[in-house]
Amino acid sequence: MKTSIVILTHNQLDYTLRCLESVQAHTSDYELIVVDNGSTDGTAELLRQSGFKTELNRRNEGFAKGCNQGLALAEGDNVLFLNNDTVVTAGWLEAMERLLEREPLCGMVGPVSNYVSGPQRVDAPYGPGIDGLEPFAAQRAAGWRGRSWELPRLVGFCLLLRRRLALEMGGFDEGYGLGNYEDDDLCLRLRRDGWRLLVACDSFVHHYGHVTMNALGDQGLSMLLEQGRRVARAKWGEDPVELLYRRTPAVSCSIGIGGEADEAALDATLASIRGLADEILLVHHGREGWERTARLGRERDLKTVRAELGEPAGARAALEESGREHALWLRAGEELAPEEARRLLARLRRPEEPLAAIEPVRLRVPAAQPGAAGREEQRDAAERTGAAGREGMQVLAAQPEAAEAVQPTRLRDAAASRLVLASARPRWDAAAGGYAAPLASGGAP
Repeated sequence: MKTSIVILTHNQLDYTLRCLESVQAHTSDYELIVVDNGSTDGTAELLRQSGFKTELNRRNEGFAKGCNQGLALAEGDNVLFLNNDTVVTAGWLEAMERLLEREPLCGMVGPVSNYVSGPQRVDAPYGPGIDGLEPFAAQRAAGWRGRSWELPRLVGFCLLLRRRLALEMGGFDEGYGLGNYEDDDLCLRLRRDGWRLLVACDSFVHHYGHVTMNALGDQGLSMLLEQGRRVARAKWGEDPVELLYRRTPAVSCSIGIGGEADEAALDATLASIRGLADEILLVHHGREGWERTARLGRERDLKTVRAELGEPAGARAALEESGREHALWLRAGEELAPEEARRLLARLRRPEEPLAAIEPVRLRVPAAQPGAAGREEQRDAAERTGAAGREGMQVLAAQPEAAEAVQPTRLRDAAASRLVLASARPRWDAAAGGYAAPLASGGAP
């Protein structure tokens, strides 16, 4: 899996050389792209002779535009934006790539570092200088291998994305000028679209920090920060960092998994919904096999519940008792397609936008149309899903415009066969034998 590494330079030749040497020493299967923003210290001359893929600007075009120029030149499966005042360590890129590949809902990955704002900063007692950097990074990588955590914000000194996604997002917003806030802006746009931001705990990158910006002096840096803040407020209505952290709380969603299946099928279902909910229930039906279900739950750190009412009524009762705002019901062995999971996560992150309530159906059922034809479609779909015996069964939302909007985007490609999702926690109506969840207005994300 080749990654295109984009490094932006503006003077600071000594730092650039140290960064390039570390990349060459500790990285394999990569493409190196260096974009120079009008350096006057010999950086441009060195790059002309380097053999790297380069873009040499006559003036400082700013961080966002320079990164976008590198993105346009990239040919790798992934693209990584790396500050030139960094020193990478053994296994740094491989750890980030493994995480990106493992998590289908991951939009962007960052490493941990000695000098960075927020939770990506870790205690790094190898200084002063970098003499003890390598043994420290190796020990940390071994102790944290394969571990990650999700953050609402990743800092732009080192960011890894799938190249196709970076292009779809339009790269960085060049309206921020020379620099500051464009990384927060990208984080907001990714999270808005349902992507997760993850930190690879086993990837450590040394960061000197603000080397290029410090050359502007305190007054110049303050002016640049204020300019970026004004642009961000005009675009988002407020400071993007405050907006990112205010949206930090996890989505209140419970996912119930039931039905008989082998362990491989259960694990496939779990992999398809990883990161989508703050609670996953393993629901056991019937009187036989409880010990096996309980064991499967313990081994996977799942909450296991026993449903007395049978499937699906018992499962939905269990989800109701969980108290979460949203609920999703799957059978073991069914999987939610990555694109549908991402769209669903994006919508759940927007509490200001109501969601349509969808009764349990098999997917790829046509949306109901007005009049007799629509009712006939609903009856046909109900027969195919085994729901024909339920009085007043809604195969899809009763309001055609909402059904038409939700059906193609959220349901078309998903492999799951039942979905219960509402803008507020659905009320279980025991007498009716189902959820009494009114349809909210709203469409697809």
